Amino acid sequence: MQHPIMRRLRSAAAFNRYLPRQLHIRIFLGLTLLFMLVSVPFVFLMANQFSRYAMKQIDTVNEAEITHSRDNAAFIFNKLIGYGFTMYADKSIQAWISADSETQEAQVEALAAGTKYMTTEPYLADAYLINMRTAHVIDLKSGLFAFEEFADQDMLALAKQPQPSYQRFFVHPSDDGRQLALMIPMVPSGQPSYGYLVLLLNDELMKQYLLKGNANAGFTSFILDDDGRVMLGSPDASVPYAELAAKAAAQADSGNYTIDYDKESWSVQYALIEPQGWTMFQMAKLEGIRADFHAFLTKMMVFIAGMVVLLLAILFWNSRRTYKPFSLLADQLQTKFGGALKSGHSEGPLDEHRVIRYGIEMLEDRMVRLDASMREHRNVIKMEYLRQWILQGKLISPVEKYLREHTGLFDYEGLYLSVIRINAYSAFQDKYDFASRKLMKYAMGNIAEEIIRPSGHAEAVDLGSDHLALLISCPASSPDPVTGLLEDVKEQIRQWVNVPVTVSVSGRLEFGEDIRATYQHIQELTMLRFVSGEDKIFLERDFEAYMRSVQPLADDNLLDELIMKVRTGKGEEVSAILDQIFVHMQAMRYAQSKFQLSLMLYTLFKTFNKLPSVESVDGIEHILESFDTLGGIRGWLEGELLGIIDDLSNKKGASRRDEIVSEIVDYVKTHLHDAMLTIEEIAEHVSLSTRYTRQLFKEAFDVTLSDYILQERIAKVKELLASTDWTVTDIGERAGFQTKSHFFTVFKKATGMTPSQYRDK
Repeated sequence: MQHPIMRRLRSAAAFNRYLPRQLHIRIFLGLTLLFMLVSVPFVFLMANQFSRYAMKQIDTVNEAEITHSRDNAAFIFNKLIGYGFTMYADKSIQAWISADSETQEAQVEALAAGTKYMTTEPYLADAYLINMRTAHVIDLKSGLFAFEEFADQDMLALAKQPQPSYQRFFVHPSDDGRQLALMIPMVPSGQPSYGYLVLLLNDELMKQYLLKGNANAGFTSFILDDDGRVMLGSPDASVPYAELAAKAAAQADSGNYTIDYDKESWSVQYALIEPQGWTMFQMAKLEGIRADFHAFLTKMMVFIAGMVVLLLAILFWNSRRTYKPFSLLADQLQTKFGGALKSGHSEGPLDEHRVIRYGIEMLEDRMVRLDASMREHRNVIKMEYLRQWILQGKLISPVEKYLREHTGLFDYEGLYLSVIRINAYSAFQDKYDFASRKLMKYAMGNIAEEIIRPSGHAEAVDLGSDHLALLISCPASSPDPVTGLLEDVKEQIRQWVNVPVTVSVSGRLEFGEDIRATYQHIQELTMLRFVSGEDKIFLERDFEAYMRSVQPLADDNLLDELIMKVRTGKGEEVSAILDQIFVHMQAMRYAQSKFQLSLMLYTLFKTFNKLPSVESVDGIEHILESFDTLGGIRGWLEGELLGIIDDLSNKKGASRRDEIVSEIVDYVKTHLHDAMLTIEEIAEHVSLSTRYTRQLFKEAFDVTLSDYILQERIAKVKELLASTDWTVTDIGERAGFQTKSHFFTVFKKATGMTPSQYRDK
């Protein structure tokens, strides 16, 4: 028992030695065998089905063709019969045929009338007018003859014998061979007649028009009567006409069948011609059709064989390309993630399958992180475009197109601009570093967007200062629904982020409006909380009401000089200016001095709104009511201003310089597309004097702040020229250049070429 088993094992081992070791070749051979087993039977089946379909189509075409020929034949035969009756009805012809004696006048008229009819019908070869009473015949081609002189005695013999039917064509022998003839008597059929009209048809023309044949192609056609006699066509002794007629008579009025004779097979199509009772036949050699099929099949097999070879070559290449790289992939993953794969999976040595699986899992994890990074990048672009919209006040076409695709602000007609300002921002700065402040503002913006999303759409924009701008789009036509949402936003920010904020909102805006002025106005609205002490959503009408109640200072220059002395840290001069201001107020009435104090404190708050000594105050009314005299208010205000000077001095310490410089850089990048950006605005943002801001930045970067802003704008232009197809004018506006000429001049001075030349290089 063991010996046969061992022999089989050895045979299997010997067979395996002939198989290639490469996996992709084995797979290729297996797929090739499977492909051959499937494709070869399919090819033969398809060829067989095509042959059947082709034969069916040929039969259909032949059937339509013979039906058409049959209809033509019936039409022509009926037409000729009608034409004969028309000739017979002619008075001249009828008068000569029925005359008892011959007159020259009657002969001439009959001959002229018959000749006229002959010339108008091409299928007529000749016509006889036979008068049995006078024993004369008029041959329209030859003239008048007595019976004994007439050449066609066979026709005279036929005329002398009454026929059962005269309205049927018959074959009449002639000098040229044979031709169809039609005899029309003067009396009904079956009785002797005293005159006849005989029509002889042009046999060649009839065959040319009604029959089709090509001896070289093995195709012929003819017309037979019931007995199998050839009525129209060229008789062939080898064709079994009687058998053909008998088969056709035994079947329907039209059809087809196959017949074998003379060692050949023929396809036969037939159709009955009414009312003659004849049958039209069309015959084609099957040998030619089959030869065409075999030629087609041979070509198809050669083509398919070529396709098979090509497909096998592609299959081999694809098999090699598909499976061979798996080992290379496993090696690459092992090399790249070897340590991580081993540390993450401790079930022993990893085979290629597990190496690929675990490696792909690690790649997938990296792709998820990359996708998150890309989404963050898209969000950065969106924020930059929103900042540009707010700070420049208008939308250029590329920016509008991008925002329409990536935000829902344009889904509604109503647009509102809101500002969320952080109260006690100086304390907020002391509590959080620069990065943490940005994260806190990002969280506040997300809270606002989530609360507004069910009722519309909102986009929060961090403009690098003590506030956020909030663009709101919703279907409401008045700000009241927006006001309710913003109340909820303010409460949720206080609850979740623990940051008190002041919120203001504009009225309904159009998308084409310049929103920069609106933004500046709405930002200033948030300052009313310091003036009124109210904790509410401030609207534009609140500012209008306040301005109607405040009178301007008598001397604005004193207040401007006071602010300048505070920024430069000159405490003694601050005290002297306060003395001058309060001397003027002592001469005023109580109500007027209160208005002046309100306006002065409001201006100081706007100027130094990030300093804790001012932000700790809870409303101008509360301050004024807490003092009985102007001297008390002056003493308090002097202390506050000296505290501001101390805060500014603290900001100039070494420990704060780096953070201030970082804040300047961030503010510049955030407002780069603002053509109105000035160093004075930047200095006000960090609550420093313009001179000291320039000095601090120059010491940190060894470049002036003005040159740094210009360098950043040139870099932004280069980036947009390389990465977008925007117009040069749009790019210049996008980078914050006020005029096209200034943009071209500065760019060419910096790069040595125009923007268009830089883009084309």
